[in-house]
Amino acid sequence: MGSKRKRSAQDAAVAAPAAKKQQKTSKPTTKKPVETPAPLDTSPFVNNPRGDDLKREVNLYDMLSSEDDSQRLDAANAIVSGLLGGDGVEESTLQKHLERRLFRGLASGRKGARLGFSIVLSELLAQLFGSANLSATKYPGLTFDNVFEFLILKTKPEGDLSGQEQKDHALGLLFGLQCFVRSKILFSIDGKWELILDKLLDLSSKKSWIREECGWVIMEALEQMNQEQAESTLKKLCDVGLGLSPEGVGIWLRARDKFSKMNFPSNPWGQSGNPLEHLNSLAKALKESSSSEDTSSKGQQAKQTGTWNAKLHFVWDIVLSQYVKAANSKAKNIMSEFDKFWKVTVDENLFSASASRERKFWGFLVFQRMIQSHISCTTLITSIFSHNLVRCLINHVQEKDRFLNRAADKSLKVLTHAVEENPDALVVVLQGLIDGNGAYSFDRVTKTKTIEKLLSMVDDTNGEAVLDVLTSPFMVVPSSETNDAEKRRQMFGDYVLTAIRHVDITEASQDSSWIKTAALPQLASLAYSNNSEAKPPISEGTRTLIRNRLTSAFTHLLSNMDGYHYPCDLVISCTPDAVAMDGLITGAKDAAFTTLQKLMKKAKKGGKDKATFQTLSLLYALVIFQLYNGDVEAVSILDELKLCYDNLIKHKSTEDSEVEPFEVLVELLLSFLSSPSALLRKVTQHVFTAFMSEMTEGGLKLMTDVLETSENMRGQQEMFDENPDDEDAMDVDEEDDEMDLDVEVVDMNGEEGHLNAHLAEEEEESDEEENDEESEDDEDEGDDEANKELNDALAKILGTSALDQNGEDEDGDSDSDMTDSGMDALTPKLEEVLGRMQKKGPSNKQEQKDAKENMVNFKSRVLDLLDIYAKKQASDPLAAEILLPLLRLIRTTKAKHLSDKAFSIIQAFAKSKSKASSSEAEVGINVKAQIALIKGIHEEVLKDQSKVFAKAASTASLSLASGIYRADKSQFEKIGKVYLHTMTKCDVEGVKIQASFVSDWVNWWQSHIAQAAAGGAANEE
Repeated sequence: MGSKRKRSAQDAAVAAPAAKKQQKTSKPTTKKPVETPAPLDTSPFVNNPRGDDLKREVNLYDMLSSEDDSQRLDAANAIVSGLLGGDGVEESTLQKHLERRLFRGLASGRKGARLGFSIVLSELLAQLFGSANLSATKYPGLTFDNVFEFLILKTKPEGDLSGQEQKDHALGLLFGLQCFVRSKILFSIDGKWELILDKLLDLSSKKSWIREECGWVIMEALEQMNQEQAESTLKKLCDVGLGLSPEGVGIWLRARDKFSKMNFPSNPWGQSGNPLEHLNSLAKALKESSSSEDTSSKGQQAKQTGTWNAKLHFVWDIVLSQYVKAANSKAKNIMSEFDKFWKVTVDENLFSASASRERKFWGFLVFQRMIQSHISCTTLITSIFSHNLVRCLINHVQEKDRFLNRAADKSLKVLTHAVEENPDALVVVLQGLIDGNGAYSFDRVTKTKTIEKLLSMVDDTNGEAVLDVLTSPFMVVPSSETNDAEKRRQMFGDYVLTAIRHVDITEASQDSSWIKTAALPQLASLAYSNNSEAKPPISEGTRTLIRNRLTSAFTHLLSNMDGYHYPCDLVISCTPDAVAMDGLITGAKDAAFTTLQKLMKKAKKGGKDKATFQTLSLLYALVIFQLYNGDVEAVSILDELKLCYDNLIKHKSTEDSEVEPFEVLVELLLSFLSSPSALLRKVTQHVFTAFMSEMTEGGLKLMTDVLETSENMRGQQEMFDENPDDEDAMDVDEEDDEMDLDVEVVDMNGEEGHLNAHLAEEEEESDEEENDEESEDDEDEGDDEANKELNDALAKILGTSALDQNGEDEDGDSDSDMTDSGMDALTPKLEEVLGRMQKKGPSNKQEQKDAKENMVNFKSRVLDLLDIYAKKQASDPLAAEILLPLLRLIRTTKAKHLSDKAFSIIQAFAKSKSKASSSEAEVGINVKAQIALIKGIHEEVLKDQSKVFAKAASTASLSLASGIYRADKSQFEKIGKVYLHTMTKCDVEGVKIQASFVSDWVNWWQSHIAQAAAGGAANEE
């Protein structure tokens, strides 16, 4: 008997374009014992099944209809084995299964019935009429014509059927015809292919909606034909008008690939049979449109399908692959040929102004298919960003029309994903979107992040090419488009910054030399250089914006000190001929360049001072850029840097100078911190880290003084040496100055009292309540400042002292004895003051708010430096000097995040000091000074009773106590006396402190006693 073949799931599919891929239903997976299914019974079927035999047969055909691929294949194998396995069943049994089960089941729309039944039928037909030829040897009654008649009868719609039922029968016939093709028996039996072909053509003519699937079956059969059979088939297709259809195009192209010397019908594609040589006709065929001229000159043409399909016709894959194959083989003129093809068949055909939405949808599908399947063929990808396509893409990705909006949006997603998988296509795709037919501001006009996503893929292999693509659209622009030129140049800065920000500088393996060789030089050229090629010339507004983008790029590149060379190398290579500089500035720049080059040379040599040389080089480079930017203080900053260089690097004698170089450096860093620039903050941290081992007492005091400055307008004025805006209001005599001082003291006391109450609240109090109180405090403080200014102004006019905070005259005198004439004389002055205060009121509140915010931010940045210092230099005895200022900040600040940050620094100091001391003995500790610090901490504890403050103070105090104890255990008594004095003072003066402050001390004492005892026992052993 014939041997059965196991058919694959792919064999089961009907025409590839029509069949929906059957997938296993994904269900939530749960860990259950894997049950191996019992093997199916493959014994021969009986002629009249009953009982278990009938049940088995029904079950197998039910499994054959399953949507599960594996079940369907298992059932198919069991049925084929049950019919033909061994000696095979009787002819009547096989006929019954063919006629009543299999062919009849093709017309069923149930689950995966057609797919499963097709598998079995293809195998049975191959066994009956193929090499085994069972029809002749065992089943003479099952001739080809008889079996074919079974298919026709069982798929013929009879009676009053619904539209869906008629459709099911048509699909059943299609699947049945495909079974004959896939059984590969038609071309070994004379005349049988013509029988199948006639039915396929008849079906496609009557049911135009199924014409594409019929064409696909003919293409499958084409692979089994010889040249003579293929010529006959194409002639018949031409006679019925299918040559000018999409199916005809696909069949002609496939025939050309298979038979190079084939004689093609003269119509519709000429003797060469190549549709690609007739682009206008090809465009109409692919669009499925016709005209009277076409039918009269080229004969009959098949009627159009009359229905629109939301999937792409299979012919597009064949057509596109023709061009890709030619491009890969480097065929001559392939680029120009594909460009013409795309313009005629896609751009002017599917994306024309008169094209329907359905045609444009097809166009987007063609675009997606080209990107998905052939993105690596960059030779052709250039042409697909055609005028009409890009215009429709931009327009429809913005529209809310669900149909084309989703298609356009998906096209962009497919594009970015394809480039991600094939980075070599980045340059071509980017050029297509922002140059030529695209829009330089593509992301802005489409409200997408397409260009941003593409720029995130820039690397060393394409970096310079990408920069060329970004530069070319704005370098030379017609004079009528001056505004466009400036917008593009400014957007260029945004694009380059985006690309740089997506580079992980901390990743050592990532090569980012394109930033140094292309990106930064391009930005610097636009910012500082005269470029004769730029037309129109670069405006100052654009230069300013590009300078800001360059600063932002430095901020990213300086995530760590490995990026210090970017600004240093750039400032040396940059030609600032667009910057106007007088002799003084030029001299300062030249001197700075000399020093910078020396520092960079030393940094390259390495050594223990490498970080010092790098950070000072970085400072010089950034200040030189500030000089180019027109910063009025840049020259003086360079002088200060020279002083630091001479003293800290060259170690020149400073005996004749009263200036401490490290203090100059600290003041310089603090001035950088006061700037809102993120770059300067980051650089400040790098420089401070490199130089903090040189910290002096004066330098540290400059930093801690910031923490003790008021968080208001007066604090800002004191810190930055600002003069009040309203000179009249502040123009008071010496006596009034003293009064101001008194009022300031009262204000500070009041503020301190409020803060004490604030910090005494429980830790569990919500942040929302704290924020509300802080907001109210800000308003009260603003009102107090405004009231005081008004009081001072009135006092000056009246010639009296200012009122105190309660509105009472300080000396109790009354002005009730003033005459009417005196009052009349004062009226204009009073009106002037009141009018001025009325106008100034709202802005004054805003100024107070801004001043508070500035001071809080400034303190936060200083705390960042102190955090670095506490963690890295805790073993330095000088580092302990930060503890008292930090505690006072916790006690007085209204900003909770400042309090939290200060507390964390104290904890970090204690932890770092403990680690450092455990590895090496305390060196150079001044016990007297440390005891004094502990006393100061205890004085602070008496001023605030909150748990948080007590914890912070206890941590600071015990950290110092541990250091003293490790240095000299005999000093334990002095430490204990400080705690005893504090407890005594609480008892005598009735001051309350948290019990945890004392219990922490007791625990510390017990711990050290235990450690000492353990150490002594170890020594005895």
